[in-house]
Amino acid sequence: MKQRLSLFLFILLLCLQCNTSKKHPLFAAKKPVNNTYFSTTINDPYQYLENLKDTAVLSWLISQNNYTKTTLKHISGRNQLLEKIKVHDEMRSQAVFGLKVLSSNAYYYLKYAENHEANVLYFKAGIDGEEIEIFNSEQYKSNTEATYIINYFQPSWNGQKIAIGFTKNDEEFSEIIVYDVQTKTFQEEVIDHCWPSELGGVNWLDDNSGFTYLHIPDIDTTSPNYILDAATVLYRLGTNPKDLHVIFSRKTHPELNLKPADFPIVNIFGKDQKYMFGRVGGIGFKDYYYAPITELEKEAVSWKPLFKKGHKVEKFLPYKDEVYFSSAQKASNFGIFKTSFSQLNFDSPTEIVPATTDEIVKDFTITTNGLFYTTAKNGVQASLYHIEKEERKKITLPKVSGSINLSTIGTQSPELWIEIEGWTSHKNRYRYDSQEKRFTEENVTPVVNYPELEDVVIEEIEITSHDGVQVPLSIIYKKGMKKNGENRMLLNGYGCYNWINAPMLYSYLLYWISEGGIYAVAHVRGGGEKGEQWHKAGYKSTKPNTWKDFIACTEYLIDEGYTSPKRFAVWGGSAGGINIGRAITERPDLYAAVVIRVGLLNTVRSEIAPNGQNNIKEFGTVKDSLEFEALLKMDAYHHIEKDVAYPAMFLTSGINDSRVAAWQPAKFAARLQAATSSGNPILLSVNFSEGHGFDRTQKSKREELADIISFALWQTGSEKYRVE
Repeated sequence: MKQRLSLFLFILLLCLQCNTSKKHPLFAAKKPVNNTYFSTTINDPYQYLENLKDTAVLSWLISQNNYTKTTLKHISGRNQLLEKIKVHDEMRSQAVFGLKVLSSNAYYYLKYAENHEANVLYFKAGIDGEEIEIFNSEQYKSNTEATYIINYFQPSWNGQKIAIGFTKNDEEFSEIIVYDVQTKTFQEEVIDHCWPSELGGVNWLDDNSGFTYLHIPDIDTTSPNYILDAATVLYRLGTNPKDLHVIFSRKTHPELNLKPADFPIVNIFGKDQKYMFGRVGGIGFKDYYYAPITELEKEAVSWKPLFKKGHKVEKFLPYKDEVYFSSAQKASNFGIFKTSFSQLNFDSPTEIVPATTDEIVKDFTITTNGLFYTTAKNGVQASLYHIEKEERKKITLPKVSGSINLSTIGTQSPELWIEIEGWTSHKNRYRYDSQEKRFTEENVTPVVNYPELEDVVIEEIEITSHDGVQVPLSIIYKKGMKKNGENRMLLNGYGCYNWINAPMLYSYLLYWISEGGIYAVAHVRGGGEKGEQWHKAGYKSTKPNTWKDFIACTEYLIDEGYTSPKRFAVWGGSAGGINIGRAITERPDLYAAVVIRVGLLNTVRSEIAPNGQNNIKEFGTVKDSLEFEALLKMDAYHHIEKDVAYPAMFLTSGINDSRVAAWQPAKFAARLQAATSSGNPILLSVNFSEGHGFDRTQKSKREELADIISFALWQTGSEKYRVE
């Protein structure tokens, strides 16, 4: 605590002393370091910026942040935009998130608190029940300066206890405390060193006496052992959580050949289950094992093989004496199969749903009424199907959907809900009656619609990339748009981890279109829009396809008159920084403004950073000669060239980031500021009290959103958004 307070005072003092009247940010000093990988030597002039504990580095980061803040606050129109965002937030003040339904009479969910800093956990006894407040995160450790929010919760099966995860300052890691619903008090024991919102969650035992969770020994983002050698433990209520009862780990099960970066997570699929399941791996397909639940009573659990990562299983569900699973082993677009526990055979299973060539199987679930599954074409056109007694039927949706989420109470219950959303609509929730074959709208609170998104046109097309491959491109704009090259464009792209950039109402989209612009999404290779082969076509050595697809989408939008380079803005975040970073370093002439949120931009150095060991599975390692070459190609930082006219850029970072180190965008900004010949602003925002952004406050989100949109509008020639 004293160290944090000292850092806070140090930052505060420097902020007060910093001169923000300069015409450009303070350039970082060059301190070249040569790193040799195999036969290649790379010069790194800003490697010293990786030391985020160095006071000189912190001083430079503070000066950058102050300059950026001052610049952005002088953009006319920003304050008006911020007020508009606040109004929209108030419109959605009753919106719920994190909904969990344990039974038809037990609904749990979160809402933002009135101060927009905290969030509140609520309960309803059914969809029409009275809303009861359980706990406001503002009350947790209220005597500290840290900002805590609830980032995870899981009620026990009988509803008498709730495991609640609190995280501070957007660090994502949680402190889990068990809340007693009847007494409205917390138990004394605090479970720390866990990340339930991301890794494994909490699995309550049938008798509600305890639960399993993933313990992470080292959560210091500056440590070389950060998030390594994790272990699933069994915790019994009332016991000392420091006395770990490990049931699955590299140490307890050496015969499974786990690696330090693997996350040995245990899953239990509901109440009254016969088996529990242990997975090995992080990103991508995984090895799975299983054991009877009764093994928890023993000193050590004997895990048996279920399937290997080579079986390419995306999801599975135990149902009676069988395992149902979706797999890309036989076809890239996934099919659904089953095999029995008595004779496990994932090589030659029984086919339930064959793969098709024009859409992928995205999700499935099972109720007492049969198997339901969803498909997606190009990641943007969703469909729902029902299989009962081996007969497949397509279900007519209540409205056209770009994305469908399925939820149930469990395989032993008949209830099925779907959530559908699109580019211009928030999630709408419906209960499906299998007997009547009809949907009933069942939103916990009303869904907000925006008049700004009326009369919007959505084009879902495919364009030809550099190698002839057809790449999906979504284009959203107001009716009446003219293809005269004068429209402001905001193009987004990601392309990693097999993730599908499915339709949803992004805040960026809402406010960009509100200001008369066109919003677009490039569904580049590396994502999962066209199945597993689409992912592998933008992975490690094939990664250049990702940004080349993005560039091809850019050129199409310019050539067809939607926009022009002087009106062209792009944005991406996290691992999507690779895509955006390499697109603008390869073709800086195509863009006017670039926004990269907490972006991965220096991939050659990424494996020494937080989460770096796990990311090796997606991007590669410098210890392998071929993978090093791939990492160097995708490294935007090392593709910055001197005296090139780069577009204006706004980069963000978070000191508490547990996924992408703050020095990644910092190094990129430093090198770009020294190299560019355009005179365009290169702005670096550093959040000294938050991280990646998943668990920050609503107020913080608003401020950043106003910064991003106003910056992009300013740099694409908006008369309303100019620096005063």
